[in-house]
Amino acid sequence: MSHPRWGTSVLGRLWYRYNRALVTRPVLVKTATSTIGLALGDVIAQVPDLVQGRRWDVLRTMRFSSFGLVVHGPLSHVWYQFLDKHIVATAPKSFRAIVAKTCMDQLVWAPVFTSVFFAYFLAIQGKSVAEMVDEIGRKLWPTLKVNWLVWPAAHLFNFRFVPETQRVLYINLIALGYNAFLSTMATAKDKLPLPIVKQRE
Repeated sequence: MSHPRWGTSVLGRLWYRYNRALVTRPVLVKTATSTIGLALGDVIAQVPDLVQGRRWDVLRTMRFSSFGLVVHGPLSHVWYQFLDKHIVATAPKSFRAIVAKTCMDQLVWAPVFTSVFFAYFLAIQGKSVAEMVDEIGRKLWPTLKVNWLVWPAAHLFNFRFVPETQRVLYINLIALGYNAFLSTMATAKDKLPLPIVKQRE
């Protein structure tokens, strides 16, 4: 049965079950959401290559989605719970809380998350620590500059209007374009792509 609020349509039933699962199995559902979201982001990043007749790099998509499975989903769940519990917890929707959470997310989480993202992909490719440090050093700042074009505004809306249980879904939807950018950055060799973003974390 579907909840009356969502009606009897297929999408309504799926949305009701998704929200119910967010309450009963939050980490599992958020992890699955991030896994799918990151996979879609990589597929979008590969569209220009596919248009030119190149084959879909399935292994690359699997690597990218595995980051959602292993890192992004679980850590995002923990991070947003931490913010809600410790940053102006008595007035979570106040202007002060929203700005404080956004600043914490962008000044603390964004650099850490981006560094972990690059380290993860370099590690599963068998890179040495020295190679990881060098590549993160080259790519971190250009990536953060793009991040700050997209995510402050997205998170001001997030912390004001989005329910805590649905935040990982929200950031994965906003992140489709940004994840494509991250995928391009992670697989770029020598020349860094231009930081042009149309979406998005």
